[in-house]
Amino acid sequence: MAIEVSKNHTNHTLRNFITHESFGGVLLFFCVLMAMIIANSNFSVIYNEVFETYLDFKIGSFNPIHISLLHFINDVLMSFFFLMVGLEMKREVLYGELAGFKSVSFSVFGAIGGLIVPSIIYIYFNYGTGSQHGFGVAMSTDTAFALGVILLLGKRIPNVIKIFLVTLAVADDLGAISVIAIFYTASINWVFIYLALILLVVLIIFNYLDIKYISLYFAVGILLWTCFFLSGVHATVGAVLFALTIPGKSQISRHSYLGLKEAYNKLYFKTRADFAKFEGAESIEETNLIGRILHGFKDFFVGAYRNVKNFIVGKSDMQREIDMHEEHERVEILDTIAKYSKYAQNPLVRIEFILQPLNAYFIVPLFAFANAGVSIDSGLDWGIDGILLGVILGLVLGKPIGIFLFTLLSEKLKLAKRPEGLTNMHILSVGFLAGIGFTMSMFVANLAYKSPAAVDLAKISILIASLIAAILGIISLILNTKKPEEDIREV
Repeated sequence: MAIEVSKNHTNHTLRNFITHESFGGVLLFFCVLMAMIIANSNFSVIYNEVFETYLDFKIGSFNPIHISLLHFINDVLMSFFFLMVGLEMKREVLYGELAGFKSVSFSVFGAIGGLIVPSIIYIYFNYGTGSQHGFGVAMSTDTAFALGVILLLGKRIPNVIKIFLVTLAVADDLGAISVIAIFYTASINWVFIYLALILLVVLIIFNYLDIKYISLYFAVGILLWTCFFLSGVHATVGAVLFALTIPGKSQISRHSYLGLKEAYNKLYFKTRADFAKFEGAESIEETNLIGRILHGFKDFFVGAYRNVKNFIVGKSDMQREIDMHEEHERVEILDTIAKYSKYAQNPLVRIEFILQPLNAYFIVPLFAFANAGVSIDSGLDWGIDGILLGVILGLVLGKPIGIFLFTLLSEKLKLAKRPEGLTNMHILSVGFLAGIGFTMSMFVANLAYKSPAAVDLAKISILIASLIAAILGIISLILNTKKPEEDIREV
């Protein structure tokens, strides 16, 4: 019974994740479209000036914060996105679809293939050039966009495909974050790294002691993020490490459990006693709008009459004292239940629940709008090294080939177990969708290239590759899935 409840909770959480990410993907598409239209219109100057505006925070002559709006979005706001990514990774590994070596290994091997093969293709076209360092652009998957494409196809897509895509993307994100930490750090200030490690140990101790105060975690987490920001290692890595220290399970002490049980018993007997005093109400089910409106007016006037009558007639001092005492008991019981229930809540799920809509509907679309505005004119240099071919072929061909080959190889070597109902063509279809690399690829592009012209070309290449990958993914899914009605007729 406990296993069934846990599985239902996991599926519900995964459905919430898919819903948020899917609608976020649709919103992302419109933000990208708007950014491209504005950047190639007469408003392009205003667009660039807005995001190049500097944010300053001065205390007298001391100016600790001097950062452009674009960098604020990419470095600060996107840390909340990476915090959510880290929370999703931990949740999936602890009690989600990635729990257990056999379950996690199939997606992990696929993600590894989806990282290695595109990188090889990109390096092949850029070997020995100044753009060779940008291989990370061609190896990242945008989960929101990919799930947005699946959303367009509706119920014909089996859940096993959606789950495989989500788990693959989570493992892929972990690989991309590792690449950012290792390959896109120019110089390291070890003093801040040591301070960050101390703060990380503090957070781990909080976790070990089962401290559930989220505000305490965030107080230390902000300091951890600041240390990474000042160390030279990208601050988003600090956000992911912070996420991994958030408690991922609900624990309640025996004392709290007994207190909660006692409060529920009091509530049970109190409500039974209260209901025994209440007058029986007629069970009226109004099915039409006019009937419900008339019934509402009746309740309003009857309630108003009773309140006026009680005010005029009044109650004795003893009766008022009894009413206040009963009300105090009810409030005390509900407060006790609220207090002990908060102790039992899962901090990881609580934070993720808050961050999902914030990221899906604000931070990631804002990032897309701020970064996708590339002007396509005669000034764009299409021939910078092999960026164009490396990114497009890496995402469009490298992703599906790498994912397909590595998952099949892991299954043949009995290192992983294929999810039930997932066919080879399903894997290939997901591989095409994994070539949609917008958010993470754009993020890496800002770190990988020093030349603004190279960054612009990489972004255009990412958009072209993502569009091609989306089209191939849609065609492949349509050809390899069936509508529910067709399945019913066959049965």
